[in-house]
Amino acid sequence: MKSIVAVVFLTSVFFGVSSCRVQHSPPELIKLSKNQALVNQGIVLTGYQFGTDPIVTFGIAASAVTAPIGSHDETTIQVTVPRLAPGKTQVRVQTSEGTSDPLPFTVIQPPPIVTAITPANGLQGTQIVITGDYLNQIRRIRFNDIDAIVKDSSAQKLTLVVPASVPRGPQPLVVETVAGQVSNTFIVAGTPQITSLSPLKTKPGAELVIQGKNFTDGIVSINGLVTDKSLTTVKDTEIRTTVPATATSGVVTVRVFDALVATSTDTLKIFQPPFITHLLAQDGIAGDKLIIEGRNLSQVSTVQLGSVSATFRLLSDTQIEAIVPAFPSSGQIVISASGIGGNTTATDPFFFYLAPSNLTISPTRQLRGLALTVSGKDLYRISGVNVGNIPVPITSRNEGINLLINVPVNAVSGPVTVTNRAGTASAPLIVVQKAVVSDIIPLKARPGDRVVLRGDFLLNAQIFFTGSATASVDGGKNEDTERWVLVPADAQTGPLQVINATNDATTTAVFTVLRLITNVDFTPKSGKIGDVLLLTGQNMTSVQEIRFSNGASVPAKFVLDGVNVRVTVPAGATTGQICLTNGAGTTCTSANFTVTP
Repeated sequence: MKSIVAVVFLTSVFFGVSSCRVQHSPPELIKLSKNQALVNQGIVLTGYQFGTDPIVTFGIAASAVTAPIGSHDETTIQVTVPRLAPGKTQVRVQTSEGTSDPLPFTVIQPPPIVTAITPANGLQGTQIVITGDYLNQIRRIRFNDIDAIVKDSSAQKLTLVVPASVPRGPQPLVVETVAGQVSNTFIVAGTPQITSLSPLKTKPGAELVIQGKNFTDGIVSINGLVTDKSLTTVKDTEIRTTVPATATSGVVTVRVFDALVATSTDTLKIFQPPFITHLLAQDGIAGDKLIIEGRNLSQVSTVQLGSVSATFRLLSDTQIEAIVPAFPSSGQIVISASGIGGNTTATDPFFFYLAPSNLTISPTRQLRGLALTVSGKDLYRISGVNVGNIPVPITSRNEGINLLINVPVNAVSGPVTVTNRAGTASAPLIVVQKAVVSDIIPLKARPGDRVVLRGDFLLNAQIFFTGSATASVDGGKNEDTERWVLVPADAQTGPLQVINATNDATTTAVFTVLRLITNVDFTPKSGKIGDVLLLTGQNMTSVQEIRFSNGASVPAKFVLDGVNVRVTVPAGATTGQICLTNGAGTTCTSANFTVTP
């Protein structure tokens, strides 16, 4: 028990003594690791009695500045030189026991630091704010060699105005302090801005107008491709430039002094010139769908066939489908297309054709198996020819003008029809066949009389009467269905032969040639009523009626006697001529017959 009390007592005495020594031992500052240093630079303080919570001050009395402590122990303190005016000063250490004696120290200010210049560019008269550090202790602020107009300043901020005399373009902005200088680039120019592009759709080689502001000294790029400066005029609010041949669609930029960039909000669409490489058809008619092939066709806005704008639709960038319009005449048509990118004309030929018309046949009458020339207007691309309803081949053609065909061996009269895709045309053809005689009017006639033949294929036919060595003379009408002829003088009763171009004779019914009774004589020369006389003469067998008394008596009875006639003197007959009548007329005897009682 006594030993425990003794330990406690000795401990109390030790702490009491120790406590009394600290409270009466102020810090002692013996040495500084550096006698001068930059603001914010670290130094080490060496000494004694620094305790657990020392304070280090730079400066004198009320103007002293407390320095930040990094680490410390009883004999050393690591501190950072605080921000204070450069020059000679004093360093002290304070603890709860007191303050050390000062040691001399010289504060060196670091060179200025610029962290930002706002704005980074501007025209003369623009106010600029420079932020950073150690911007105090200013000696000079200048744009190259021209002093800036300083409005306000502090260690972290400077407010300036760009003098009017500073030239345009990038300029070194130099801040000089007692500790050094720092230089940054300031661009004396307004920020470019694009407000509009005109046009928004264009082609290589065309002029592009850019509206906006602050364009002076600007360089234009289209989708990254710089335009030709020699083809560009620049004003502060407008640039006119030429779209390069290799330009592609994209935004337009204006770059001023290689640092200030304006970008258009609109995309400039550039269309390369269209080019027609091929037509899938070399001819066509109204309403045809014509495929046009090429490249850069997607921007085509107009397709023309000749001078007519055609309806069309875009199939792809390489194909257009155009509807062939109607034209007033057949012929070669130039096909072209145009759009924002330019114009193009097809080198392939294209022929437009109409339906055939104004058809004529030569000859208009033709025999089976013989050639026929078909002429007319627009006989182009004829795909079919019919004689009646019989298709026939084209043996030769003069495109657009005429065709040569042969009449089929089984053809009959009817239309000759020619056809192309645009339509058809026809003309009548008489296919000459063996003559047909359906009627002879009259069937009896005298030489020199006109006889009418009706039927078909009679035009220009030769008509032979029985007994006649030559064809009969035309009587005034010469048509296929009706012929008029005169009975030849040497014609005899019998059938007629009709021969037309077929050279195939047609034989008719018997035709009776009527001739007057001539050279009449009679015996006896006188007689009484009821007597029988013998009459002789020419053509006696054709007698139809006999009258006495100069033809005034009643008809007498008669009978044929071979080529002669025996007649009975009728009642009431008187002396006079005997008159005989047949189909050709009446003939009277030259001598009188005397009637006796």
